Amino acid sequence: MTEICVYYDQKSEQIIDFFPNNINKGKESHIRALWSQEIPRKILKLLSVEQEITAPQIKAKIGHSMSTLHENIKKLEESELIETKMVYIGNKKKIITPNVIFVTKNPKFKSIIQTFLNKGLWIDSKKLNKITDFLDENPDKSFTAEDVSAKINIPVDEIHSLLATWDSQITRAASTFLKKKPFKKVTTYKSTKNDKF
Repeated sequence: MTEICVYYDQKSEQIIDFFPNNINKGKESHIRALWSQEIPRKILKLLSVEQEITAPQIKAKIGHSMSTLHENIKKLEESELIETKMVYIGNKKKIITPNVIFVTKNPKFKSIIQTFLNKGLWIDSKKLNKITDFLDENPDKSFTAEDVSAKINIPVDEIHSLLATWDSQITRAASTFLKKKPFKKVTTYKSTKNDKF
């Protein structure tokens, strides 16, 4: 189960922020150290999209030898950024799941949006199509903006902005994309009482 969300800049791949932002400094330091290494970063980005994967699937997606991947998977597991478990379905498989999800966040996005909004109503239909297509493919599930960002590789603040645009009746009426809101907005909260960090 994902416990931490890490926002990073898509171009520089530098970590920008953490959620919750009160994680202990030791955990933050481990995350930054492992993120700075190419192979762990590729594994963490892949897990943010896939949510559950095996080492052979990682090898197929990012390359590298199995011994190199196992060494890096072990480092990530020891730092509690991922979990592994053995399952027996036909044959034995080690399933890898993230405890930390990494999503893009563009620090310049707010000023870019403000510029567009000052020129009039603006909707990036291609990106909004991508979001609604993803939601339509999973009609029985609810997703946070961070989940959607990780799955379709659009910065989370852009997802917030694009979906928030649909809260405006004026925008929906002026849009050539859709007149009806293509999703249902659900906000969930969870106690932090049992959080480890």
